[in-house]
Amino acid sequence: MATISVLGILLVQFFFLKKSVDLNEKQFHELTTNALRSVASQINEYNSKIRGHTAKPADVCPVDQISNNYYVVNVNDVIDPNILEHLLAVEFKKRNLNLPFEYGIYDCDSKKMVQGNISKAESQKANKKSVKSHDTLSCSQEEMLYDKHSGKTNKKTSVCNLPTCEKYTYYFGVHFPDRSQFYNSRLIAWYLMTGILFFVVIFFGYALYIIIKQKQLSEIQKNFINNLTHEFKTPIASIELASKVLSNPKIIEQPERLSEYVKIIAQQNRRLSAQVEKLLQMATIEKTKLQLKLEQIELNSFITEAIAEFKNSQNGNAYSINLVSNVSNAGITADKLHFSNLIFNILDNSIKYCSVVPDIIIRLEEIKDRYFISFNDNGIGIPKDYRKKIFNRFYRVPTGNVHDVKGFGLGLDYVKKNVGIHGWQIKVIENPRKGSTFIVEIHKSIK
Repeated sequence: MATISVLGILLVQFFFLKKSVDLNEKQFHELTTNALRSVASQINEYNSKIRGHTAKPADVCPVDQISNNYYVVNVNDVIDPNILEHLLAVEFKKRNLNLPFEYGIYDCDSKKMVQGNISKAESQKANKKSVKSHDTLSCSQEEMLYDKHSGKTNKKTSVCNLPTCEKYTYYFGVHFPDRSQFYNSRLIAWYLMTGILFFVVIFFGYALYIIIKQKQLSEIQKNFINNLTHEFKTPIASIELASKVLSNPKIIEQPERLSEYVKIIAQQNRRLSAQVEKLLQMATIEKTKLQLKLEQIELNSFITEAIAEFKNSQNGNAYSINLVSNVSNAGITADKLHFSNLIFNILDNSIKYCSVVPDIIIRLEEIKDRYFISFNDNGIGIPKDYRKKIFNRFYRVPTGNVHDVKGFGLGLDYVKKNVGIHGWQIKVIENPRKGSTFIVEIHKSIK
């Protein structure tokens, strides 16, 4: 509801802002058209008085808008650039159109737009003189000024880049390079309100993001507590049951049974210790950065030893792990402890998430300057939507309320941090056996 409300306010704000812009656009066009029509009318009146031409009413001088900032005015008579510049400045000022502009007059000879090339001060003097005696303009619209010292006539026009209009012969054009001054003075309040609204929306979006993030963290915490409860519940119950049996004085008469329950307590105690150690390990990683003790490692022998050590820790569980290598003398630089833990975590993950007898194939390949270690299993697989999330801390693929697979969701988070601090990459894909394939990309050692 809050999101819909904010979007509604934004739409209303943009609607009124657009209306205001359109209104100012209309006002600008009307003011400009009226000013240019008045200028054309005054030029005709001037030509009527000075040259004896017939004056034309303002509505006979059409104003065409060629583009949003360029207007063409048909005068159908000769145009004095000095008079034109003076009248344009006066009429624009009268209507508060205090904008920079450039004007051009069509030259019949060159068929281009030309403009008076005189300064503001000279323009005012020229305007006073032209009212009394200026009658030298022809169709070429070139102002001819007489120089008393040289006895020569100088042209005071220059070609400009304004576009021409084929509809008319005697006309002038006015171009406004920057109309933002006109709009800024009238829309500053709207811009301010829009800016404030955007700030509020950004703040609202950030607050909504924090709320969603907190909700996700709450779900992760809830799942972690549930997993922690199930992880500790089984060994605690087993130890409690074994201790009750051992508390019976008659258990001494059954040495085999006594030995069995002692082993149960020892196994469950190791299991609890391993889980606590994993939690402490992740807490340490969180507080301090992993410290690597880099050594030269040959991948074939190291992976083979890691597989053998992993098998010894599995208490005789049925599974198959095989190394297939197409590389000899694959030397890298890595931390032996963390690298072996990386392999252990991936293998442990492959075995836990398998509904049949686990069969894991580890492949070692060399491509250019990199080694690729792929762990291919026949497990239940990981849906595509969860493959990026499984490396997040405490994250486990949702299984509802079923907790048939033990764990805290910390193993792959450790793997990701381990790979990152070594400067390697890891990704997970699906394999033809419907299981998962973890691929570790390792840079070769620099010799």
